[in-house]
Amino acid sequence: MSATATITEAQRREAWLADRRTGIGGSEVAAILLAPEDRPSWCSPLKLWLEKRGLAEAAENNAMRAGKRFERSILELYAETRGVAITFADPWEFVRDKQLPILGASLDARWAEGDRRPVDAKNIRFKDAKWGDAGSEQIPLYYACQLAVQMMVTGTEVSDLAVLFSGQDMEWFTVYRDLEIEAIIRARVAAWWERHIVQGHQPDVDGTDAATEFLRKRFPKATEAVVTATPEVMAWVEQRKQAYAAEQAAKLARTEAENRIKAFMGDAQAIPGVCTWQNNRSTEVTNYEGAYLELISVLEKKGVTGVRQVAKDVLDQFTTTTPGARVLRFAK
Repeated sequence: MSATATITEAQRREAWLADRRTGIGGSEVAAILLAPEDRPSWCSPLKLWLEKRGLAEAAENNAMRAGKRFERSILELYAETRGVAITFADPWEFVRDKQLPILGASLDARWAEGDRRPVDAKNIRFKDAKWGDAGSEQIPLYYACQLAVQMMVTGTEVSDLAVLFSGQDMEWFTVYRDLEIEAIIRARVAAWWERHIVQGHQPDVDGTDAATEFLRKRFPKATEAVVTATPEVMAWVEQRKQAYAAEQAAKLARTEAENRIKAFMGDAQAIPGVCTWQNNRSTEVTNYEGAYLELISVLEKKGVTGVRQVAKDVLDQFTTTTPGARVLRFAK
């Protein structure tokens, strides 16, 4: 590339993604540190391992895409509400920790003056019990891990989380540096990287979509082999059975609650601020198989010859065979 060549935004993003694959980012630390119940459903050790090993692409969900889209507006509202000046960070820079270079973070913004604290923006649908009062240090552990890493890479003593709840309520939370926590993060990240990336040991499978997709690709077709269950496997079978029963009970309870709400509403379209019960737009559904057979019959009645062979040739042209998916079924 010549000295005068312009690097596009897409190229910068690709370079950033490649750089991130050589380390653990602040938003990924939770997959290593936290128990499943304390981290987002899309965040897991196996998913992280697959991405770092180049076996899966880092995918964004709708919430993550919305957060990126509104990030700058949230930060501007934070600065205005907080009464501070901020500088926006380079979105394609992966800032490394000086003590443990495989650990890093991509920043959203920092205070322009004063303690230069990092500020991270979040777009949250609603505020639940995991959040404390505005201005407090009580935030979900997943975000606390992320802010801890941001303070590590910037060497700052404090950080802010700017949160827009329900698309309208701006609040911020302040987290302070904890050297003991930083030492734990560095030790756990270093050990995980050595075992799973350097040595290549695969983390255990879990209940995430990433694990399901990994197993589908890893074992796409069944052989004639059978295996004998171990006590551990039978424990998983029992766990699955109990989870399924609980899921069915929850589904029944939910449906009953919804039906009672519908009965209360009658033909009303809404309970203001609670729910709506309205008709979707009408849709048209075409029975292409029936139309195909009827067209053959009509043409034959009109005396057109060779219709069935032509129709078969056309049908063959548009017919493909898809291998059957492996389905896990349980004995009753």
